[in-house]
Amino acid sequence: MLRHARETGGESSERYTACAICTCPEIHEQVDLARTWFMYLLWPFAAGSHQPSDSISGQATPTIDDTYGSLKSGFGRQLRQVNRRDGYRPVGGNQGWVTLIGAHILKRAVGVVNEDWILFQNMERLVDDSSNGIMLEPSVHTVFNKLKVYLERMEQENEYVVKEVDGEPWIHPRELLGRTMTFQNHAAPTRDLSLPNPHFIAIHAGIARILHMSGAAEVFAQILDKYDEAAGGNAGVLKSKGNPVPR
Repeated sequence: MLRHARETGGESSERYTACAICTCPEIHEQVDLARTWFMYLLWPFAAGSHQPSDSISGQATPTIDDTYGSLKSGFGRQLRQVNRRDGYRPVGGNQGWVTLIGAHILKRAVGVVNEDWILFQNMERLVDDSSNGIMLEPSVHTVFNKLKVYLERMEQENEYVVKEVDGEPWIHPRELLGRTMTFQNHAAPTRDLSLPNPHFIAIHAGIARILHMSGAAEVFAQILDKYDEAAGGNAGVLKSKGNPVPR
């Protein structure tokens, strides 16, 4: 947590994390702190990225063919805006004819865990904003959602490089790995559409690295895989007041 705090949330995040650790000198206090981060920070991201193989996740954005049939919803409006902003091309991908799938950078599930714990303020309002969406090729979309692939910010504004967590060659085709991309509004000047929020991208990247460096990703995967079938495919569904929270 401390190693990736600054790159995820800046100096204030690093100071908070360091202070939280320093105020827990006893082993049982450290365990409680780790449990809190495990349950209320890492778990929503891990569960939000989970998609059983035999079901279609509510997190997955419809393809471009489905987009225009759902424009009355905030989700559909976001897709249309993100498609226009990104010039109807996948981020860092093939420039020819490909299927486009939209991805929320941060999922709905991270906005509200329960009525007493708000993980990210105002996320309900921003989740379907164009600043929280990017267009990806299907193969990249899957591993991005599963926090295996992330974008690392470069010095130039709105410029990122494609990275993957250790373990396996997650991203395919492999030439996408290490590719530098610059977000720009291809719909300008007729439409003023927000570019991907750098804070959302940094949080997504930081959580991906923390999950895999700590080993929590493997633990969560085992939990979700073990209980998904027993739970009727709903092991990864978060609830608020007893009701499922859309992912």
